[in-house]
Amino acid sequence: MPDRDDPLLALIKKLRSFGVPSLSALIARLENLEEYDEFVLLVKEFLPDYQEVILRESTPAAQIAVFASRFEDRYFPLDDSFKMGDVEGYSDLARGIPVMVEGISYDFYHEIPSNFRPGFQLMTYLIDEVEEGYRVALAEACEEYVPRERLEQLPEGLTPREAHRLLDKTPYEGLAHWADIIWHDTGNFFLDISWEDLYSEGLPDWDRETVEKLTEEWHQAETINDQICNLAEWLEQDPPARFAELLNSILERR
Repeated sequence: MPDRDDPLLALIKKLRSFGVPSLSALIARLENLEEYDEFVLLVKEFLPDYQEVILRESTPAAQIAVFASRFEDRYFPLDDSFKMGDVEGYSDLARGIPVMVEGISYDFYHEIPSNFRPGFQLMTYLIDEVEEGYRVALAEACEEYVPRERLEQLPEGLTPREAHRLLDKTPYEGLAHWADIIWHDTGNFFLDISWEDLYSEGLPDWDRETVEKLTEEWHQAETINDQICNLAEWLEQDPPARFAELLNSILERR
């Protein structure tokens, strides 16, 4: 065993204090030097105060996981796989911003009658159908919570434009926002773009202007989602009575 004052032991301790990367991280850097340099530039640009913490991690996956977590705290969420470190290397991150989008895809839209919460099913019934005949299946799901005769009082759902005209600045404004989401008409990147859209059109580029714009839109999306979820929860507390209240408000304003 080396003595406490052994120069080699002292050097090892000093190197550890500097957060020297592991052998696996060094190999990954050498094999993907260009991608690693791009990753370091992203860290310096968007999380400079966490540079040491991020680059100290022992593997590329761990570095990316810390980056994604810290990035979400400051800007907006990235795909969960990056936060979990479930990536192959730096190139997965460098090729574009792996944003978390919430737009309603075609398949997701068709799951509403069977897999969504009652509040969202009832709200969707009040919105003009994207696909002809869709409200028939939705009515069958909603009958579990609301009498059919009540549903039949609104033979045609609201378009997004009409929903805003009738419901903006009322306690039911969340329904107008839900109509926008169903019709991909919010004007918000996170709420209009689905996973299918994202990967067919490509990921957003990593640049300061894009990140700042998306951060602003993410905060807007959170506000809109809060209004929608609050209305859904309100409906679920007493579906027959509260759906009737909402429907009557729509019919009176119409």
